[in-house]
Amino acid sequence: MARPRVTEIETVLRAAARRLAVAGIAATSVDDVAEAAGVSRATVYRYVGGKDEIVRAVIREESVVLLDRLAHVLERSATVERAVADVVAEALVAIGESPVLARLSTTDLRETLPFVTVDAGPLVGAVVDTLGPVVRRASFPVADAHLDEALEELTRFVFTALTTPRRDGTRLDPPAAGARAAALVVPLLSPGGHQA
Repeated sequence: MARPRVTEIETVLRAAARRLAVAGIAATSVDDVAEAAGVSRATVYRYVGGKDEIVRAVIREESVVLLDRLAHVLERSATVERAVADVVAEALVAIGESPVLARLSTTDLRETLPFVTVDAGPLVGAVVDTLGPVVRRASFPVADAHLDEALEELTRFVFTALTTPRRDGTRLDPPAAGARAAALVVPLLSPGGHQA
């Protein structure tokens, strides 16, 4: 069987992800990405765009992999409580294991903040659109009327766990973050339950 042809977009995004993982946002330019991809600067602009578009595209590509991993966690969950706790914990673990997402959520946090705060709409939408159908097919009952809202809140919870330390300067470990998210969001997902 013939190997599928790698498109120029994929080549650029893979090179950009490698570059961002090693050098970070501030030290990465369109020229750096073009050089790493073995294409011209014009090709990067034509297929992906400028630096902000490159970062958004890499985050989007990494998010696809992350959301697939989270969908598998949801499919294995027996209760809504377990689903919420496990998906939040797994999200934090997976982000830490991804070279580019780990870099963007730690060393490059200042440069990444706009992509997970004021410009987070597309990411939040991807979470709801990808994980919503998985939860709706789950074996455990959920309040469908509040599912999208709950998924948005869980996404924000993960962003907060990544970007904002607690009062004592520490961050919740993934299992503790999952348990905390479950305590906050499960009432929203429980049939008949809704938090104001």
